[in-house]
Amino acid sequence: MSTQNQLSRYGAIARPVDVPIGAKLFLVSDSDDTTVGPANIASEFPVDNEGVVRVYTTIQVASNAGSASRGDVVAVLPGYDHTLSRTDSWATAGINVIGLGEGMNRPIIRYGTATDEVGLKGNNIRVKNLRFLADADSVARGLDLDTGYSGGIVENCIFDFDSNASNFVTMVRVGQSKAVIQNNEFWAEDTAGAGKGVELLGGYADFLKVRNNYFYGQFDTVGDTTNNAAAIAIAVSHDSGDTILSGVEISGNTIVSTDTAAAVLIQLNATAISPIRGVVRDNNLISYDTAAADTDQVNFGATGGFLPLNNYHIDGDSDIQQSIVGRVQLVGIKDS
Repeated sequence: MSTQNQLSRYGAIARPVDVPIGAKLFLVSDSDDTTVGPANIASEFPVDNEGVVRVYTTIQVASNAGSASRGDVVAVLPGYDHTLSRTDSWATAGINVIGLGEGMNRPIIRYGTATDEVGLKGNNIRVKNLRFLADADSVARGLDLDTGYSGGIVENCIFDFDSNASNFVTMVRVGQSKAVIQNNEFWAEDTAGAGKGVELLGGYADFLKVRNNYFYGQFDTVGDTTNNAAAIAIAVSHDSGDTILSGVEISGNTIVSTDTAAAVLIQLNATAISPIRGVVRDNNLISYDTAAADTDQVNFGATGGFLPLNNYHIDGDSDIQQSIVGRVQLVGIKDS
């Protein structure tokens, strides 16, 4: 078998993971998989003609093997289930970490201790189609788009819990500008609770887009007692970045809060950051809360904060059960 052909006879694998011209493809599979484990896969994907190994058992090592800004792809095989027990740093700029498999057969990154974490510590890193699973109580952070970088993309992933005593305090923390969080699902156990689904780090997350995600469960101060808590929230404090947050779009998300005691679905108020500029539009906000009025469940920031437009809201309150938050209709007269 020629080592010139880095895709071997399984060249069709290039189609779903979109390997750019000139990029390398690396595969990750379970070390205990006797059917398609590393030894078997490596026979079909041998070391290439440049001496680069292409089959690994961890995403960390596979991403380290890539070259910055070449568009390399780390394809994680279906059925992969890896327990971290550490902090991973995926740091190769422009690397694409893509899980193969649909539904619950997505590759799993399992958090076995509260201090496990995955950090994206490079520019333009894309993470797609993985299942991040809290397998411990109060895991501090699932995925951290770390400060000092930009352009991270997280799409089509699931943030999940293994049992009702397991949860993430923060599922995704965004400290990068020009990042995109889209088409993901965030599930929080509805008795133990989580803190935040997506956290915006003020002073860093400029031009962030959070769009078309689905949030379900409890996101509240039961899970996070030290900071703002909500499905989408801005951090009250913000490391050492500047005090301006601008260009943010939060759109097309569905948030279902099962908390019945004064839950906040979107919490974007942070006194340490001013001004903040952006739009919160076309989100569907569903709350089972019966303890607070509608206005207590969404907070777009103080004066000069985010502006809302066409956000549809329904809750369990008896005062105003359904509402449109931020609807504006302008009627103009055509100039003669």
